[in-house]
Amino acid sequence: MQKPLENILLQIQTLGDPSRSMCVFDLDSTLFDVSPRIQKILDDYSQIPVHQQRFAENVQILQTVKTQKTDWGIKNALLRAGLDSAHPEFFESIRAFWAERFFSNEYLVYDQPFDGAVEFVQKLVQLKTKIVYLSGRDEIRMGLGTRKVLRKWGFPVEGAAEVALKASHGYPDDLFKSEWFAKNAKMFQPVWFFENEPVNIELVRRDHPQVQIIFFDSTHSGKAARPLDLPAIMHFLLDEV
Repeated sequence: MQKPLENILLQIQTLGDPSRSMCVFDLDSTLFDVSPRIQKILDDYSQIPVHQQRFAENVQILQTVKTQKTDWGIKNALLRAGLDSAHPEFFESIRAFWAERFFSNEYLVYDQPFDGAVEFVQKLVQLKTKIVYLSGRDEIRMGLGTRKVLRKWGFPVEGAAEVALKASHGYPDDLFKSEWFAKNAKMFQPVWFFENEPVNIELVRRDHPQVQIIFFDSTHSGKAARPLDLPAIMHFLLDEV
């Protein structure tokens, strides 16, 4: 049985100069489970009096909603509770509330690392591998919160790792990430990229075939099919190497 994480560590340990290797990690739904962030936003929405008055029945149902790690956005969680397209005004209201907060510094603190993520990244740092957190988050709205939550959980940050975020939120994630690799990956070999979103994976693997991609099988937008030919993981727990 293939063990992608263990294989990466073994490869790095055999390199003459491990500092020439690089591991690049997406954040949302790759290193971090964002469902607690979504849960907090939904809970906060349900506690606001104007929402309780305007959407009394829907808010009562909303208070029973429990997010799951496999949720992408809020739609599936709401549908499980029976809050479907028959409630368009409620959907419009809660989606706007969610979008404003999900993409903000304030709520990133509720994210939780997937099992083994912190320890795996720390082990890579010990091996002298270059670490980059490459995310579609933007610096203006989410830069401070991103660094805060990385430090909170013990991920290497200052001096030991680089945080690469978009300058502004309007630029497509897949283009941002492919262009980042074009500018920053040439001096490193081997390069590994951990990512959950197939749209991003497809462009990076097309433009940068030298990058070894590990698919983190958590959740994604559904805009492209999950890659069946790539190594896939659902956590970062290690066997003994």
